[in-house]
Amino acid sequence: MSPRSRITITLYVILVFASGILVGIESHRLYATNYTARANTIPPQTMGEFRRRYLEGMRTQVGVNAEQIVEINAILEDTKRKVDELSAAEKPLHDKIQQDHIDQIKALLTPDQRVRYEAWRAARAKAQREAQRAQQK
Repeated sequence: MSPRSRITITLYVILVFASGILVGIESHRLYATNYTARANTIPPQTMGEFRRRYLEGMRTQVGVNAEQIVEINAILEDTKRKVDELSAAEKPLHDKIQQDHIDQIKALLTPDQRVRYEAWRAARAKAQREAQRAQQK
């Protein structure tokens, strides 16, 4: 092997490592920036918190007065009622689609896997209920 090819190989190896370091540094910087930006915009955890933030924004950013706040609250209540009615109307269709999904999955599984699948689903449902209770508090 000639000295020139050794130098070329060494330069290529150094170039590969240097580019890896630069990509790593840039990725870390990008991740740290995105993580910090998300941390500053924490979403509201409850509808009450959402309403409080919404009305506060209307007061401070838009400049609405007390009379307008009363009307805005009425609009928010009406909107909530309509969304709740829509959700209630769609629930049977949603439940049927969900049950079809479950039935199709069960059809693929062995009897032993079905038992474990049911246990897994029950554990997931329990965790979801606990998370919802914690969120409502």
